[in-house]
Amino acid sequence: MDVKGAIVTGANGFMGHHLVQTLIDNDYKVYAVIRSEESEVSCIDQLPNVKLVYCDMKNWDSLPEKIDGAQIEYVYHLAWAGSSGDLRKNYELQMENVLSTCKLIEAMKRMQIKRLLVAGSVTQLMYRDYLTEDQISPEMVTCYAIGKISAEYLCKCLCTEYGIDLCWTYISNFYGADDTTNNFINFLIRSYTRGEVPSLTSAEQFADFAYVTDIARALMYACEKGKKNTAYYVGYGHPRPLKEFIIELRNIVNEKIESGIGLKDFNGHNVDFTKIDVEKLTRDTGYRAEICFEDGIRLCCDAYLQGGK
Repeated sequence: MDVKGAIVTGANGFMGHHLVQTLIDNDYKVYAVIRSEESEVSCIDQLPNVKLVYCDMKNWDSLPEKIDGAQIEYVYHLAWAGSSGDLRKNYELQMENVLSTCKLIEAMKRMQIKRLLVAGSVTQLMYRDYLTEDQISPEMVTCYAIGKISAEYLCKCLCTEYGIDLCWTYISNFYGADDTTNNFINFLIRSYTRGEVPSLTSAEQFADFAYVTDIARALMYACEKGKKNTAYYVGYGHPRPLKEFIIELRNIVNEKIESGIGLKDFNGHNVDFTKIDVEKLTRDTGYRAEICFEDGIRLCCDAYLQGGK
């Protein structure tokens, strides 16, 4: 059986460790790139066919020496500092991410690796058209999306220059039972379980939620089977009004409590799914999501209750 080689940056993150597991399950040798020896790696350090490689994002130029002699077919670039919370407003940090992504491509050129997948964000599609308009007032959190947009376009230039196939992905909202962050899904589960009514908007905008293991498998499919120099939307693939997700989750957790929908105004931006080809990844690679929203939420609820939170 042939063992394929892959580098995964950000391998110890929430999405990263699920991707590492998926690759191992599909006969990969994974070089898991971790920021430092102080980083938490318990989610991957005992997995078979995983080699930990300690390298900060600012030092990608040392990767060729750290992975000398390895046979690598693919690089999955997930590492990105400041992807949530107030750090999305930090324009210096976001531009450092852009530069480090370019430096990773320089390192790939030296290692003669010919295929790169980058984890982008659906927020790129949320803001891309808006940012071209006159008399707009973007908030500072938009710096995150701008960083991702900038990285995508620079990657296209560098990968073309060096003969590297680029697969960019616009990843939708994702969640999972072992996610410890205060993301929207966790916030709702925690609120409804405690009998607390969350303050939500009318939630008319369309959304798409995918379970993290489906996202990991989608990334593998996109990198292995996707067309060269192509961008793919990665999600469950069936966007619908956000309020439908909220009501479905509420009914699973605590159907007797008020949903909280409509208690505050919505001042954000919407993803226009009419402009997104959500079926492209399926057409090109055969990928389909396996875990529906109901099943995913039940997994998260079970984990929450078992954790005694």
